[in-house]
Amino acid sequence: MISSEKVGKRIAMLRREKKLSQEQLAEQLHVSAQAVSKWETGKSLPETATLPLLSGILGHSIDSILLPQELTVLSAVYTDGYEQQDVTHFVNQFITGSKLTLAISDQIFPQSIHSDRCKLLIVKYETPAGIYSTYVLKDQHLAIDVHSKGYTLGKSELEIVHAAYGNEHASRDVLGKMKHYAYFQWPHFTIDQELFPSGMGHEGNEYLLLVYLNADGIHALSCMEGEQVHYSPDRMRLFAGGSSRQHYIAENAGRLGFGKGMDCSWAGALYTSLSAMGVDTRYEEVMGVSGACWRVAFAPVWDYSSADALVAYDYAAPAFSAYGLKASWANRLTPEERRREKLQIMESLHKHHLPVALNLRVAPEWGVITGYLDNGSTLLCRSYFDDETFSELQEDPEFREAMEVSKGYLYVDHWPYKLLYIERHGPIRSALDSLYASLQVKLDSMQAGENHGYRLGYSALAAWTEGLLDHAWYQAADTDTFTRRYSVNHFCLMALNDARRSAAAYLQASLPLLQNPAAYAILGEMTTVYEQIYTLLDHFFSHMKEPAALQQAQASPKQLWDQSQREQQAELLQTVAALERRGDELAGRLLEYKENSRG
Repeated sequence: MISSEKVGKRIAMLRREKKLSQEQLAEQLHVSAQAVSKWETGKSLPETATLPLLSGILGHSIDSILLPQELTVLSAVYTDGYEQQDVTHFVNQFITGSKLTLAISDQIFPQSIHSDRCKLLIVKYETPAGIYSTYVLKDQHLAIDVHSKGYTLGKSELEIVHAAYGNEHASRDVLGKMKHYAYFQWPHFTIDQELFPSGMGHEGNEYLLLVYLNADGIHALSCMEGEQVHYSPDRMRLFAGGSSRQHYIAENAGRLGFGKGMDCSWAGALYTSLSAMGVDTRYEEVMGVSGACWRVAFAPVWDYSSADALVAYDYAAPAFSAYGLKASWANRLTPEERRREKLQIMESLHKHHLPVALNLRVAPEWGVITGYLDNGSTLLCRSYFDDETFSELQEDPEFREAMEVSKGYLYVDHWPYKLLYIERHGPIRSALDSLYASLQVKLDSMQAGENHGYRLGYSALAAWTEGLLDHAWYQAADTDTFTRRYSVNHFCLMALNDARRSAAAYLQASLPLLQNPAAYAILGEMTTVYEQIYTLLDHFFSHMKEPAALQQAQASPKQLWDQSQREQQAELLQTVAALERRGDELAGRLLEYKENSRG
């Protein structure tokens, strides 16, 4: 039987574990703070429709909230002391009969931490006897039951309970050293060969891992040689300070480029950055949850920038909500601001968070910063223009030597005029809620009209069509201007083709989210509509000549892109617009279904 008093106490405790106020929890749940207060005091229970979102925010199953067990994991964090993953909900699933047993490994958790640092699981749990904390290193077993008594909370001073120096391949216990150094009450110390000599024959980077207990519970900190460990003024916390490292390079960032199935450079760069963080996603999902799969923009002056996903509509915010990200931007910095920003880039890279940036090489497209050399004076990157450089210089000995140093990344040529930093921040929105949010973005963006000189949605398709049918312009245009317009047209059609391919793939992958047969049928029809749009666009685009063909051909470019071909494309865009309106109708019906089912 459900006890409203016990449920209220559980909600209050889990809310405090997430460091949320009643007002903050209420805001995320779209309810009043008074409603949360009534739950926590046992005066009422959450409505059934609110429970899935409450479960996601608190990181516990609905059963765990409504029917508390004798053993409950309040928080579980998998960490390497540098970055961490909240795996509370996942770990709670392994409780059977008030016992929890779990073999700790990278493979068991939904997302991996990509580093060579030692890793561990930190757990805070509740039994009838009280609340305790414990930790387990990777490749060890966690075993907890209702009689287990780990470390108690409320310590009046910091206590280091584990210290190791090395990496995940080999490390040695240095807890004795740390207890000796604690005698000197240093406010900070540098990790160097004097304090922590390297072992003979060691391979790779070495790190100092400190696991310590304070009033809040157990924490972990991992720092590389050359970094500093600082004590907080009250000596109750440890944190990393400055680094004397001359370089840092993130490994295994995927290659970018047009024609690789990721023709939206912003979404491709964001996907690469998310993958480096260990987020399990796909490019098409990034396009889908952001709403960029629905985008169509066009500048009546015929400019390449129309294909940039963010020039006229904010598709970034829905993506950040979908992945539970905190994002910060730095735009058009002054020289003095750039010097300070470089430190922020370096700090982000140390966390294996690759900054997403615009205009790193060759032209203003999105890419990712992957590392730095010479204490930050040289930045490394992946961009959408790398393949051409690799093709030209692959036999050049100096280039190949430079690539050995940079681990295959090219140097950043331009200071980016837009920088995006992302990190995990809050609860991840459910896939179904992300689908509904994406459908709303579709309806909004297709009707947006104009922004910053760009036409959007149906207005964009109309302006594009009008430009294709302006026969007088094409007759009067000189060769260079004509060829440029063809190139812009080709680039914009490539972007539209990629977006609608992603839309069809995203809708297809979302079908299992809808359990109601009627809603499933609506989404199925919408999937078919976008598969049809993609088929039409792809067939036309695959028969278009590459822009370079017009520049190199002996025949006049006007013969290679004649009036008949432009009229065929205009007709195609009109057909796409009609299908899009059918897509709008279906999206609207799904959003109505959502409101009715939750009402």
